[in-house]
Amino acid sequence: MVNRDLSIIIPAKASGGFILHKVEVLLDYLQQHWNAKFEVVVCVNGELTEVQKSHATLTAQFADDPRVVLHQHLSPAGKGAALQSAFLKTQYNLISFIDADLPFDLAFLKQAEEAIKSGSSLAVGNRRLVKSRVHLPTALLPSLFKRHMFGLLYNRAVRLLFGIQQSDTQCGIKLMTRDFATTLFCHLTCHGFSYDVEMFLLAQGHGDKVTSIPVTLIHDHGQSTLSLGSELIRSTRSLIHLKYKKIRGEYLPRLALSKTQNELLQITSDDWGISPAVNEGMLKLAQLGVIKRVSIMANSLHKKYLLDELKAVPGIQLGLHFNLTNGVLLGQKSGCHQGDGLAKTPPLMHLIKQSWFGCRTLSGALLKDIEQEFTLQVKGLQEHGVVLSYFDSHHHVHLLPGVIECIAPHAKMLGLGHTRLVLDWGLFGKPQFLLCWFSLTAKRAADRTGLSYLPFKYPGRKQFVLRNQWQGQLDKVTEPTEIICHPATHGDLQLLPEEYSDHYDGARVDEFWALYNLSR
Repeated sequence: MVNRDLSIIIPAKASGGFILHKVEVLLDYLQQHWNAKFEVVVCVNGELTEVQKSHATLTAQFADDPRVVLHQHLSPAGKGAALQSAFLKTQYNLISFIDADLPFDLAFLKQAEEAIKSGSSLAVGNRRLVKSRVHLPTALLPSLFKRHMFGLLYNRAVRLLFGIQQSDTQCGIKLMTRDFATTLFCHLTCHGFSYDVEMFLLAQGHGDKVTSIPVTLIHDHGQSTLSLGSELIRSTRSLIHLKYKKIRGEYLPRLALSKTQNELLQITSDDWGISPAVNEGMLKLAQLGVIKRVSIMANSLHKKYLLDELKAVPGIQLGLHFNLTNGVLLGQKSGCHQGDGLAKTPPLMHLIKQSWFGCRTLSGALLKDIEQEFTLQVKGLQEHGVVLSYFDSHHHVHLLPGVIECIAPHAKMLGLGHTRLVLDWGLFGKPQFLLCWFSLTAKRAADRTGLSYLPFKYPGRKQFVLRNQWQGQLDKVTEPTEIICHPATHGDLQLLPEEYSDHYDGARVDEFWALYNLSR
């Protein structure tokens, strides 16, 4: 018997007042017709100011309603990405997606539930079945006709490219098992309108049963967040991307990593504390046993958020993510840095230029302040009960000439005798290859000062998108190897003050799901 408890996700990109009314309609329907537990997860997404305004409107109405979960999604943009991050807020066994304007007769849910009971992993609405119906004012016929023609052409392209048999891949109402939804989001890299195609590709590749159900489409307004012209361009790019992934076997099942292989992968997650979503992503992956080590930014705004839960994870190793280039440094707060040292937080490029791109040791004044800042950051974390066992750094500044010689004695004295060297020759031809050059000098310094380090891998965008292929590469690791990552459940760095901002935001989501996929 299928557990009937239901989580419905509404990806909402419209105004708060409009969404508020639709949520109330949905709650009333479920209260009358769904004889089990349910929740409605409203994922407000879009531009920052609109998201905050809509979220405030919804909070004022539903803050005390346990049936409603409110979630803000900022990055990456797109309906698929909004659903992906909202899924982490759900708790029940059946997962449904419904467009924010509720344009369908909700009787679909009962029919879809019967399909799941009969063995389907996914039940989808299909507007092109003979029994499907449309109700709308005649004034909306022109706009509906345009969308209908776009949908027909799009579906024809999808069927020709991928061999998918569904006559309607983009219908905005679906019901699926939690297991299928988890598989979907572990593989989803198409964040926009075409996310549905990726869903059908996964069902096709994994042999999951899909049931199409007639729907009654009810149009009572002309509001739409879909621009057909711009969507045509985005969809073309998306379909090319999905075709490439299918050719590479990304939608086929893959064996999980063995316990022995998992132990060799010393996956280290950087940037704890930079934002709540980053901390949430790291904690989840640490609890799953994927991440073995977490590097904490001592001067970050959110370092204490979920820190106690992180420290409670069995076997987790914690390290200092030594930071000189983001936010206000601890020495600046106490006023102990020199004017020609770290009196102001230096940008990364300034430090690189100061070292003549790795060819000259940094100045004495700068190194003196770096030494002092390192000690302050270590002791700052230790005061919060963090037991540190290693150090690395934000933007890898510890690899700059002179830094390791400067801080190694203090690191060893404070119990941090292990560090990171970015000696991954697979970075050749990429901007990060400069780190290999810095690491050659740093290696000699680490050896002289007695610091230990592991073989190192720096996965890039391609590895986090081609997740099956990346796991195949990880299967070939034969010795304990450090692998760097920067996961987050969603992109929320836009909310940070300017001095704490970071350019690497939405791509962290792909890292999170690529790593989550390793746990399955």
